[in-house]
Amino acid sequence: MVSNPLFSASMHLVEQWLGLLTDLGRAEATIKAYRGALTHYLRYCEAKSIPPTSAHFEDFSGYIRPQLPGMAHPVSSSTLQLRISAIRLWYDYLYYQELCETSPVPRAMLPGPVFSGRGLVPRITRLPRIPDDHGWFTLLQQAATATLRDRLMLTLAYYGALRRAEVTALRVDDLDLGLRLIRIRAETTKNHRERIVCYSPAVVPVLAAHLQQLRKSGLSGGPLFRSVSDRNHGMPLSIWAWSKIVRSWGLKSGLPYFSTHTFRHLRLTHLARAGWSLHELAAYAGHRDPRTTQIYLHLSGTELAARMAGAVADLDLKIAGIVF
Repeated sequence: MVSNPLFSASMHLVEQWLGLLTDLGRAEATIKAYRGALTHYLRYCEAKSIPPTSAHFEDFSGYIRPQLPGMAHPVSSSTLQLRISAIRLWYDYLYYQELCETSPVPRAMLPGPVFSGRGLVPRITRLPRIPDDHGWFTLLQQAATATLRDRLMLTLAYYGALRRAEVTALRVDDLDLGLRLIRIRAETTKNHRERIVCYSPAVVPVLAAHLQQLRKSGLSGGPLFRSVSDRNHGMPLSIWAWSKIVRSWGLKSGLPYFSTHTFRHLRLTHLARAGWSLHELAAYAGHRDPRTTQIYLHLSGTELAARMAGAVADLDLKIAGIVF
């Protein structure tokens, strides 16, 4: 598509803003998501002949209703919220630079009868989807035929409740082999907070074999997990390569929703079922807000079942006895 001068000028302002965010330490994935959101929005403005710097609320509401024009399927609630946030923040930057008089994306907490206390679109929050024991063990059986590297990545991702960027960024010197601990460096985490996780004794011989393979290849230090492809042999394994491996396991196991993040969801849910407290789970996961961790208590069902049994167990039995 040939871009008109207005679109090019607007994208130049986008790149200026993203460059500022990069200098402030925003994650690469965040920058990429914001760029994608703003490119899509500016294409819409171009198609509707709307100058972005003088857009009004009516123009923006036409963009988000129906959900993001031109998309094959309605986007998820989280994607829609991310795009609204990116566009709102970009307009905040333009307003600060005196490049626009007002923002077409009002903030929820502004005074007034329309926007007080509510967002532009409903925020839908769903619990993460995790497999049952049968599905989980089926996937593990699929992974059992994989390379030593991939099996080790799976176990460390699960035991440490690691995000994909955290497991692919692991270095040999992040490991404390004596205490079976892993240091997750602040620069690799989502919220830039360092933490310590651990792994099972059953992983020790597998990890030792992997380290021995690295030494034989002349790679005794540096990244723990490396590519074996001819194109980038010896380079750190990318998050995309790891996602592709896990997705293949999920599809073969009949779990199309299974992703690299499912290992994290599973581990934290299993720890909640084992009786870990909210504070312990939050520290292990590296969450700033315990409310984020609370979803794993909901997934585990332990707190819910315990409260139900303790509060109305006798009444429930009486009702069931009458009905059945």
